[in-house]
Formats: sequence, structure tokens, C-alpha cells
Amino acid sequence: FTIVALFDEINRRFVFLFHQRRMELVHSANRFVPSIEKDISEYVNAGNKLLAHQIANYKFSVTVHGDVATVDLQRRTCTCKICDLDKIPCPHAMTAIRSQHGDDFGNQIYLYSSPYYSVEKYIMTYCQEIHPVST
Repeated sequence: FTIVALFDEINRRFVFLFHQRRMELVHSANRFVPSIEKDISEYVNAGNKLLAHQIANYKFSVTVHGDVATVDLQRRTCTCKICDLDKIPCPHAMTAIRSQHGDDFGNQIYLYSSPYYSVEKYIMTYCQEIHPVST
């Protein structure tokens, strides 16, 4: 391969990859990308086994096998730091959200998550065209 041919091949692979990723989600019924939807589902299931006690308006104490985690829904933080790092509610926060919002729990999860995980943002990330380099 000459260096130009090598860059053309890299370019071609990126074009294919971007198109493939965009098309996977264009007609998706999910609000978030599949990997995050999976994490949310796992956290909801784990949160179903926990017990939350409201401390203040948006603060909750969540009991986990004798340990206690403190969740602040207004700041979107938890002492376990999963919310802080991943920007999606951890199992403790899921329990607090369920306690705070009751029946509307399922819709509220997405409001406490980063919008950067949304399908719309993901598609926008991969919408740019990559043009071949002319020689």
C-alpha cells in the first residue's frame, strides 16, 4: 500500500462504520442507545431489592444489605459514585426515583440521565459525511 491508498482504506472503513452505527438506531424505539438501556434495566432490577427513606426533598437514604448509600436526586449524585461517573442513575438512585415519583418512575429515569446517551444525540454524532481525500 502506498500511503494514499492506506488513508483511502482507513477512510472507507470509517465511512462504513459511521453509516452502520447510524442505521442501527434510526428506527429504534428506544430512547437511549442499547448498551445504556441494558445498564438501566439491570440497575432497575437491582434497585427493586433496595429500601429508600426520604431524608429531605430530594435526598434519600438507601439501605443495601446493612450498608447505607445517600442519594441526592437534585444534584444527581450518590455516595457509590456510579451516578457521578456514568451519568445514569445507579441502583440506589433508581430506588430513590421510584420512591419520589411512584407510577411515573419509568419516564423519570431518563430525566435523571445524561442526554448524551439518547438515540438522537448518537445519530447526530454519526451524521457527518466523510469525503475521500483527492490525490
